[in-house]
Amino acid sequence: MARVKKLQVDKGSILSRKTKGEKVLYIIVFLVFLIQSLTLLTPVLWMMMSSFKGALEYIGGDKFALPEEWLWDNYLKAFEMLNVGDTDFFGMTFNSLWYTGIATALGVFMPALTGYVMAKYQFPGKNVIFSVAIVSMIIPIVGSTASRMQIVAAMGLYDTPLYTVVTFLGGFGGSFLVFYGFFKALSWSYAEAVMIDGGGHFTIFFKVMLPQASPILLTYAITGAIANWNEYYTMILFMPSFPTLASGLFQFKDNAVRGTNWPVYYAGLIISVIPTIILFSVFSNRIMTSISIGGLKG
Repeated sequence: MARVKKLQVDKGSILSRKTKGEKVLYIIVFLVFLIQSLTLLTPVLWMMMSSFKGALEYIGGDKFALPEEWLWDNYLKAFEMLNVGDTDFFGMTFNSLWYTGIATALGVFMPALTGYVMAKYQFPGKNVIFSVAIVSMIIPIVGSTASRMQIVAAMGLYDTPLYTVVTFLGGFGGSFLVFYGFFKALSWSYAEAVMIDGGGHFTIFFKVMLPQASPILLTYAITGAIANWNEYYTMILFMPSFPTLASGLFQFKDNAVRGTNWPVYYAGLIISVIPTIILFSVFSNRIMTSISIGGLKG
C-alpha cells in the first residue's frame, strides 16, 4: 500500500512539474482558444439579444444595446411571418425533419453495409471497386454541379423527395473507410458461431456485426444529423419546392424587402438552431470520446 501511494505521489509530482516556457505556452494556447470561442459565441449572443427587440428599435437604436423592452412574442411571430413561397415555418420544420431523418439514416447505414461487405467477403472485382472508391475520394468535384444537375433531371429526381433517397444510397466516402477498418479488424469467429446455430448472412450482419459498430454508428448519426439539419445548398438547387429551415431562412433573407422585421427573423434563426444545440449538448461526450478513441487507434 505504501508503495502504491509513493508511485501516485511521484506520478503527480512529475505531471505538475512544468518549466517556465511550458507555462507561457499553455497561457498562449489558452488565450488563442478563448479568443476563438468568443468569436463563435459573440454573434450568437448578439443575435439572441436582437431577437427580443422591436423592429424600429433595432433599426434606429444602438445595435449592441440591450432591448428596451423584451418582446418574447417575436418568437410567436416567427411562425406566422417567416415563410418562403407557399411554405410556412411549420412546413419548413417538417421538411427539415424528414430530410434530416432520411439523409442521416442512409448516410450511416450504407457506408456501414458497404464497409462490411468489402471487409468480410471475397468476390470478383473487389480490388477494382475498392480502388475506384479510393480514387473517387481523391478527385476534386469542384465545378461538377452543372453535370450533376443534368443527371438528376434526366433521372426524374429533380425537385422530388426521391432525390434524397437516391443520392444517399452511395456507400463510399470517408465513413466507408472507418467502417471498413472496423469490420476488417473484427473477428470472423462471431459469424462462424452464428452459422453453427443455423443463422444466415443477414442475421450475422444485423444481429451480430452491426450492433458491435454501434459507437461508430451513433457518432456518425449525431454529426450527420447536425450537418443535414443545417444543409441548405442541396435544397435550394435540387429541391426548391421543399425548403427546410436552413434553406428557407436563407432565401427569406435574400428576398427580404425594406421594412422587414429583422428581430423576428433572428428569432426564427434561434429556433432553427435549438435542435442542433440540444443534440450536441446531450451527445457531446459521446462525440469527443469516439474522436479520441479513433485518434488513439490511428
